[in-house]
Amino acid sequence: MSNFFNTGLTQQQFLDEFWQKKPLLIRQAFADFETPISPEELAGLACEPEIESRLIEERGQEGKAWQVSCGPLSDDDFARLPETHWTLLVQDVDKHLPELQYLLDPFRFIPDWRRDDLMISYAPEFGTVGPHTDGYDVFLLQAMGARRWQIGDQPIHEAKLIDGLELQILAEFKPDQSWDLQPGDLLYLPPNFAHHGVALNDCMTFSVGFRAATQVEVLDAVVNNLLEQQLGKVRYSDSNLLLSAHGSEVDEHAVERLKKMLHQAIDNAEPILTQTLGKVATETKPSLLSLASEYMTGAISKEELERLFSQGEELHRNHYLRFAWSENNGCGQLYMAGQAYEVDKQAVGYLTLFAEQTTLTPKDWKQIKLSESAVNLLSKLIEEGGWFWQDT
Repeated sequence: MSNFFNTGLTQQQFLDEFWQKKPLLIRQAFADFETPISPEELAGLACEPEIESRLIEERGQEGKAWQVSCGPLSDDDFARLPETHWTLLVQDVDKHLPELQYLLDPFRFIPDWRRDDLMISYAPEFGTVGPHTDGYDVFLLQAMGARRWQIGDQPIHEAKLIDGLELQILAEFKPDQSWDLQPGDLLYLPPNFAHHGVALNDCMTFSVGFRAATQVEVLDAVVNNLLEQQLGKVRYSDSNLLLSAHGSEVDEHAVERLKKMLHQAIDNAEPILTQTLGKVATETKPSLLSLASEYMTGAISKEELERLFSQGEELHRNHYLRFAWSENNGCGQLYMAGQAYEVDKQAVGYLTLFAEQTTLTPKDWKQIKLSESAVNLLSKLIEEGGWFWQDT
């Protein structure tokens, strides 16, 4: 099994011993690393109106503490900044600059549908976003300069925050460990571990974060799927009702019956739970919706596909959309942008092709066109912007 960044751990050992359990510092995980994007290029992305970015100033204008300015930013925003104590963050750089997606390859042993994005930050000396916790796993790759990371050694599930700030900064922070990261060093942090990073000089940090839906988000999706499938119609019942001294009391027995009813609803809905997870995992961020929709086209026929592929054209997967798939009893489902597409036995073998490859070539088409179901699915995915021709 693959070695985990030359640590002597296999990938599975990392998952068993560290993933969502405890932090891990890996020196020179990316040996001789040089940032593929400059601070000036990052600032240029932050000025784009459809790219999510934030400028965080520890000492903002008019003495305001921890001032947050959301993008798009302007040249004037950067011109007025002091020499120290500020941080620029740009989200989803892997989608806006697909040529940087190679940086994600070492993390693909974790399911792609779990990964959120590659966020890149730049900070001059003393730049920081304050001590905080995150509700998700993150790998922090030092890309330029040096940053000091202080971390706690136990997760905090009910953090006390400083009141009145736009940022969720811990009111109290007592670090247990401190490390100075140089370019190529990698720090893994599980959810809810307090951490505080401070730039020691002009530095850039690449953050590979992973999605984690809340119970409320998943339950909401389950309920929506139950409604769509016309399930969950069993009513509350109390055939074991006991005589009560108080007619208005909702007693513990009623609560137990309710819990049992809800558990039964989930158990009966097991066939749609995979679909629910697939939909939730592939939902498109609101900040990316307009960019993702630019690749939507009209319906395309098999004859048109044949013509374009025969001319040597290639299809490219929409990097703003998320894909996943599942298989059960010989059939399957493909998930894209929060939607589920039924896949019959004839086309189930093409799931990895449509959900995991980044390009479809004329050679791939020779296999796809053997299945009418696969052709129909591909046509639907193209129509809805999941795949596009380079000149689209």
